[in-house]
Amino acid sequence: MTISTGGRRVAAGAVALAVGLAGAGCTVASRQEPGQATAAVADALAEAGSAAETTRLTVELLDQGRVTGPVADTALLDQLRVLDDAESALTTLVPPDAASSGHRAAGLTAVGDVSDVVVSAREWVAARSGGDLDDAVAVPADADELLAELGAVTAAVDAALAEAGGR
Repeated sequence: MTISTGGRRVAAGAVALAVGLAGAGCTVASRQEPGQATAAVADALAEAGSAAETTRLTVELLDQGRVTGPVADTALLDQLRVLDDAESALTTLVPPDAASSGHRAAGLTAVGDVSDVVVSAREWVAARSGGDLDDAVAVPADADELLAELGAVTAAVDAALAEAGGR
């Protein structure tokens, strides 16, 4: 930067800008009202429920031979992204009270459980598509076993959502 007359003002402005930009990267916990926190938890849980349902449909369609392995894998990978967003929403939430904190904790557990099953579903898809995963512990034996796991985690998401006042 070239400093001419009035260079002190330019330098002072540059310093102020640098300090302002450095401060912009810092996050400050924002205070939310209990209703806002509950709505945020409910939104994240609704996304997790949707991801579980999409995973169920994907598994059923692959089991019926109505989609290919790569299509199923892409659909499941998309659901992991949805779950990542839901988890991020919950982990960055600053609960304003004990009830909201409990709802967030239950939501985090439910989202994590759905994520685990979607990861297992991807391994099942890979095994169905010719992958050498026969000895992998996490791979469900068949679609019915995977769908039962999905049913259990979906019920947990629904319970957490009801507890948070979402349904």
